[in-house]
Amino acid sequence: MKYVVDTSLINKLVDGTVGADELPNDGSFVASHIQIDEINRTKNAERRAKLLEKFAETIDEVMPTESFVLGVSQLGGGRLGDGAAYQSIKEELDARNKGKSNNCEDALIAEVAMNNEYTLLTADFDLYQVAYAQGIGTIYWTTT
Repeated sequence: MKYVVDTSLINKLVDGTVGADELPNDGSFVASHIQIDEINRTKNAERRAKLLEKFAETIDEVMPTESFVLGVSQLGGGRLGDGAAYQSIKEELDARNKGKSNNCEDALIAEVAMNNEYTLLTADFDLYQVAYAQGIGTIYWTTT
């Protein structure tokens, strides 16, 4: 079993609101450059360092996204897929949260889980709802 770890969950692990012992223990954890890019945009240098450290402790494999989005995807970090799953996920996210600025990134993350039949781990309620509606296996941690 493989699990795609959303950036929101890395934040919760750093905050201590989710413990490493709460993560599934029957597989490995994957991410893409998208999560690294999101962490690297963290303005607070100390927090960014903690997030990167937790990412390195948690993630077993960095894999390419299933679609390539200009201005978001890195060369070598995304595949040239048909983008159908990505587009469907992004449209649902946009409808749900009025086009939040990171919907493109969230859709790319969820698409990795969908296309590879991995389980998405997230603490983002909108992403959880859309992934679940799209038939993506998802584990959600409530944010409080």
